[in-house]
Amino acid sequence: MSKEKIRELKKKIEALIIAIPRELEAYEFYLDLAEKSADDAPSKEMFMFLAKQELFHRDHLERIMNDLQNQLEEELKKGK
Repeated sequence: MSKEKIRELKKKIEALIIAIPRELEAYEFYLDLAEKSADDAPSKEMFMFLAKQELFHRDHLERIMNDLQNQLEEELKKGK
């Protein structure tokens, strides 16, 4: 079991725990701007695009976090 590898995995997971909710906050921010731009089609379209990108980012980060958590579990099992 590599203590350094475990430490690095935990740091990455902690960063993602912070980042994932921020993606959702950004999604809600852009969605709100899209709603406020109802009378301006190009702006509404842009904000909807940005909102969807934030959901994509969140999903991508969640997949990375799941992978890192699986790696951490494997590293911890090696130490038993």
